[in-house]
Amino acid sequence: MALATNLEALSLANHDFSFSLYKELAKTEKGNIFYSPFSIHVIMFMASVGAASKTFDEMIATIHLNKTTHSLEAYRNLLEDLTSENDNLKLATGMFVDTAFNVKDSFVENSKKYLKSSMEKLNFKKDPEQQRQYLNNWVLNKTNNKIKDLFPKDSINQATALVLANAVHFKSGWAHTFNDAEDDSFYLTPSNKVTVKMMTLRHDLQYYHDSDLKFAALELPYEHHAFKMMILLPDAKDGLQELENNFSKINLYDISKKMTQYHVTVKLPRFKLEHSLQLEDVLSNLGCPTMFTRAANFSNIVEGGDLFVSKVLHKAYVDVNEKGTEAAAATGNEFYFLTG
Repeated sequence: MALATNLEALSLANHDFSFSLYKELAKTEKGNIFYSPFSIHVIMFMASVGAASKTFDEMIATIHLNKTTHSLEAYRNLLEDLTSENDNLKLATGMFVDTAFNVKDSFVENSKKYLKSSMEKLNFKKDPEQQRQYLNNWVLNKTNNKIKDLFPKDSINQATALVLANAVHFKSGWAHTFNDAEDDSFYLTPSNKVTVKMMTLRHDLQYYHDSDLKFAALELPYEHHAFKMMILLPDAKDGLQELENNFSKINLYDISKKMTQYHVTVKLPRFKLEHSLQLEDVLSNLGCPTMFTRAANFSNIVEGGDLFVSKVLHKAYVDVNEKGTEAAAATGNEFYFLTG
């Protein structure tokens, strides 16, 4: 029973983290925003397993967990639930350790056992550029060649002691295929429209309208119905800002339960997005600044010296068309180790 409760808490934590992350990103990111909160959550959770005291408290609060719901067993179950008997979603997690850096056995064992992480030794001190390319190829390979150069030039250097990386890849056809896209108008603002390739589908679908918050929600199922895309559409053509402001009042699980079936005509632009993010400031602002300083406590990873997070890099890709969706994302947590 406790495990089921923790699994539910973990799903809710991912949901709430998604929205708090969006709210923070929207302060500085202009235009379309696309990211995988799940990929970031996995890496933050993995790093938190190595943290202690104030650093640990800040990190788990940021990813909407607490000392009761922070459960390795529940996280293992969540990862197994998402990937078991399902070829559409693939997850990979890796730990890359400098050859001269000694990580505690307990951290390696927990990461392997509960988070299905691999572990490799790399010589960051001798040839950081070669190792950067190796890491990028690892990500590329795990994301069906969709996420390129997660680690940009000079992001890996001789101070790099440890890199935690996660990659996610999803590909699935729609349960109900759209008609071939045709030119149609898409409104950026009530008075500013652009011509896009618009896909059309007429089908019985799960739908919900919120008259208080003035938006509609629609579920588009993928084949085998293991996954679905949920779309939120403001009632007004200029209602996106108001909808974003109301995110704290919206729970996607609740909306899904309230949905009923309607015969719906869906018009959706065919789109492809790619987005790169550097998340140190965002995560600091969300409540975990200590992990980025020499005051960080990662004593469950290494004894002595100052181990701290130098960079959190994220990249995401999505391609939505008449046949289905392909999406990929990767997150990299880079640690520096300083002594003396």
